[in-house]
Amino acid sequence: MAKAPKTTLWSLDPHSRAKHAILRRYLQAWMPILTRGGFETIAYIDGFAGPGLYDGGEDGSPLIALKAALSASITGKLLFLFVEEKPPRADHLRALIDDLALPPNFVVHVEGGRHYEPAFEDFRRRHFGSAGRLPPTFAFIDPFGWTGAPFSIVRYILGQPKCEVLVTFMYEEINRFVGHPDQTANFDSFFGCGDWREGIGLAGARDRNRFLHDLYLRQLKDAAGARYVRSFQMCNTSGVTDYYLFYATGSLTGLKKMKEAMWAVDPSGEFTFSDATDPRQLVLFRSTPRYEDLCRQILTRFAGRVATVGEIEAFVLAETAFCDTHYKRQVLRPLELADPPRIAVPNAPPGRRPGTFASPDLRIRFL
Repeated sequence: MAKAPKTTLWSLDPHSRAKHAILRRYLQAWMPILTRGGFETIAYIDGFAGPGLYDGGEDGSPLIALKAALSASITGKLLFLFVEEKPPRADHLRALIDDLALPPNFVVHVEGGRHYEPAFEDFRRRHFGSAGRLPPTFAFIDPFGWTGAPFSIVRYILGQPKCEVLVTFMYEEINRFVGHPDQTANFDSFFGCGDWREGIGLAGARDRNRFLHDLYLRQLKDAAGARYVRSFQMCNTSGVTDYYLFYATGSLTGLKKMKEAMWAVDPSGEFTFSDATDPRQLVLFRSTPRYEDLCRQILTRFAGRVATVGEIEAFVLAETAFCDTHYKRQVLRPLELADPPRIAVPNAPPGRRPGTFASPDLRIRFL
């Protein structure tokens, strides 16, 4: 099945380096936000934790999460669950955590030699009871393939208030084995339904890719109830999809911070990645965004209408690949200052300078 490493430690590939940079940036924003929200407890769950380090000395996802929490100076209770099926890797991770000298408000569970599903169930019952709610939780679900990552857990986590998931969807491996008769039950579990069977007969690789991607995205929205879902396509230098990252949340603030983390990652030529949520709006992440794409999307959405700056920002965050920092100076300002102008600001407040859009209540007419 998926080519999982056989050794306790292994080399960090460029895609994983980018994925961990995204994770680090996001957690550095997520943890302080929740702490300021007054929550007594927050939780971080890593379903496929690994040994904690790569053979070049780079931090793995568990140490990234712990160090992000340490740098945030959080005073509330933090629960960490790290699940690692291979006992030698779990032992290696425990030793690294012991060396960190964590404060008493950090409660860490390393579940070695166990699968993600039973370890998660025990963790949930131990801390919250059989019917208790999760605290605000971020779950990083990063399998090497598709087994051991049931959609039932994703659905349960997203069904709780202020809980989010980041899932690695290993498309290359899934595509290779999606029609294998021995994997039927595993794919039913991973997708949370049997609709993946419809993709087996699709002859075109691109069509099958999009079908399986869209099915998982739809499951996150419809079956798990996530209000906001975005997917990020990681490709090798030949342009072939290695995997997708799916981020699902009920929080517009969380979505904003995840986008900021994605746009901050520099591919450096070793790989490419893009926002693949909408095939009609495929946006490649790079140092200089294609603002003309965002401009086109905004004009299409609001043509002939009057909208507030706040409404435009909500659209940019929820329905495009771009950040809230991309649309004012790079899109709205040129539209207003064009000759002739393409937008107008009716009833502008006294003293407003053209090309500025500070107030979310400022009304804009698209001409």
